[in-house]
Order: sequence, then C-alpha cells, then structure tokens
Amino acid sequence: MASEDELDLALAAELQAALLPAECPSGCQHQVAAARNRMCRSIGGDFYDFIRINEDQAALVIGDVVGHGVRASLLMAQIMGYLRSQVPDLIRPIRSVSAVNRMLLGLGDKVGSVLPCSMFYALIDTPSGICFYINSGHPKPILCRRDTGESHFMEAGGMLLGVNDFAPEDLCYTFMPGDRLVMYTDGITDAANKRGERFGINRLMEIVSRHADISPAELADAVFDAVDGFRHGAERADDETIVVVDRT
Repeated sequence: MASEDELDLALAAELQAALLPAECPSGCQHQVAAARNRMCRSIGGDFYDFIRINEDQAALVIGDVVGHGVRASLLMAQIMGYLRSQVPDLIRPIRSVSAVNRMLLGLGDKVGSVLPCSMFYALIDTPSGICFYINSGHPKPILCRRDTGESHFMEAGGMLLGVNDFAPEDLCYTFMPGDRLVMYTDGITDAANKRGERFGINRLMEIVSRHADISPAELADAVFDAVDGFRHGAERADDETIVVVDRT
C-alpha cells in the first residue's frame, strides 16, 4: 500500500500536470502549437504557458526553476499563477519579466536563499506576427522555415531571474507564415548516455531541420524519441520540456 507521502506526491504530480496546457488557447489565429513535458522526478521545475491576453495578443512562456522536487514545483506553480493573475499587464514584456524577478527576489529574501529561474517570455501579435521577447538566461529558441528546413537561433541575452535586480531589455522579431518556433529546456540538450556524452544542441537542431514538414505535435514526439534513443537506458537527470509553435 502506498504511504501518505507517496500519495501526496502523486497528487502533486497530477496537479502540476494539470497546470501545463497542451496547446494554444482555442481560437488563437495564425498559430498551431504543441508541447511535451516530463519531470525527472514525480514533480519538477519546468513550466510553460500559452496565455491569451486579448483577441489579438498572446503570451508564450517557457521556464526552468533551478533544482528539482518540491521546492522547484512550488516555485513554478507560483510563477505560473502570478502570470495568469496579471493578464492585462502581460502585454508589456519588460514589466512582466521584471515583476517575476522581483517576486523571486522577495521570496528568496524571506527564505534566506537564492531562487534562480530561467525564462523565455514572448508577446506575439497574432494578426501581424510581430513578437517582442525577453530571454532571461534560458536556452536560445530555434527558428525554422518549414518549407526549407533552414534553422537558426533567436538572438537572445539576459540574466537569470531571482539572482539580482536588473532592467530587462526586449527584442523584436516578426514571424512570417511558414515560420516555426522551437522552445525547450536544457534537460533535452543536457541529456546524457551511459558514456557521459550529451545530446547537445547540434542534434536538436538537426532534428528540427530534418522534420520541418511534420506537425508541431509530431516534432515534439520526435525530439523526445530521439533523446530516449540517445540516452539508451541511462537515467533521466533533469526535467525535459519542448514547445513547438507554427505560424500559419
């Protein structure tokens, strides 16, 4: 029979999974998206979200609370809850990211510990494809042309959240029909086999380019399958998340 602690962890895992959306909000024009997530323990610190702000704007978020287990899970839920409670302000990426950073700094002061978190935050105007984004210490997303498979990294820079107070800067990119955005956490690129070799960004980029013509859901599955094949039975050491968004 499962212990009380085991039952509590199982419930926490179910609640955490329920927080993570499977696709873009319904009626999100010009975007098709899919996401896959698996924690290395019952619960973890990876998170992502698609938040509809108004008829034309949506926020895309992916992040990784440093660490594993209960503390990371509580922090990711706190961040997601905060962002969802501030929908009118999400149209201002700098204000939103700064607010999350201040929240983590305040929590860190209360518990006497640094609570670092990486996060990529993008505000997309769905009719025009114009995107303002901030990358706070997160792995650089990949941009891919679905007709040619040509892929490259999005320009990015910025500090981890929860470490120091700073003024984030946003960058701008215009998504065109046929563009694909691939966001991920470092659990994918850092996945290691029994020889200690890492999956790496080059393998991920090759899969994204080679499978440019399949759906977002199929690509997300293909990446997880490739990581599992590369790991070849080695233990998963970190949470793994991938989010794929197509501009149609």
